[in-house]
Amino acid sequence: MVSGLSLNRFPRYLAALLVLPGFCALGTPATACAQYSVSPVILPVQASTEDQELTAVVHNAGDDALDLRVFASDYDQASDGSYEHTPYGEHPNSCAERLEVLPAAFRVPPGGSHPVTLRMKGSENPDACWSLVYVENPAPPTGTLRVSSRIGIKVYGLTRDGSYQAEIAAADVELAGEDRVLRFSVASSEDWPVIARGSVQVRDLEGTSFGEVPVSAFSVLPGHERELGVILPPDLGPGRYLAIPVLEYSEDGFVGAQVGFRVAE
Repeated sequence: MVSGLSLNRFPRYLAALLVLPGFCALGTPATACAQYSVSPVILPVQASTEDQELTAVVHNAGDDALDLRVFASDYDQASDGSYEHTPYGEHPNSCAERLEVLPAAFRVPPGGSHPVTLRMKGSENPDACWSLVYVENPAPPTGTLRVSSRIGIKVYGLTRDGSYQAEIAAADVELAGEDRVLRFSVASSEDWPVIARGSVQVRDLEGTSFGEVPVSAFSVLPGHERELGVILPPDLGPGRYLAIPVLEYSEDGFVGAQVGFRVAE
């Protein structure tokens, strides 16, 4: 049995967006690759009739100068959180027609920093768009192996009258080997992307707590769903329990549900 609650007050983005992971190499979450880092790695751009400029800063923490290049790519996200990359401008929600990135290449001295400018063209009534801007260190070949690293900056072009809206679309507790796992789906039903985080509480029917498991921050693109699995606390005695996921998104948006399950004797 699943019951749900959804609240949304058209809030602003969480300040935590500025420190969420980017993508290093083939998609591993990171804000730093080898000797350089980028901040911020998520840039929401409000709708405006005027051009807007945002800046990400690349910092070189190493002892050698870095020659970096910058390029954009499109992507979509599967329900398991994996990414499907497509050439820039080919995804229907690409920012390619509005987004300009400068410079295309630059050098960062040891211990130094360099800005990357992302300019979003103004539009009277823009559609929602999203793209990735990569800052890449195209290392020279080593023998027959070419080693490179890259950090991805997520760019979200927001609509003028959009909103954040998340809901838990489905939830169930199942056995996976010796673990009990709460599996649930979070849907983003409006045209602004959702960034959520929270926890899963386990209680009995009298309200006694048997533990709380954190849920790390994750993103859901507009019109998409994310499937998550959370391992529940072990050593639950026989009886009936509730698994209660509670997620926060934006500054004052919350979504929750409760799932009943039984532990047999």
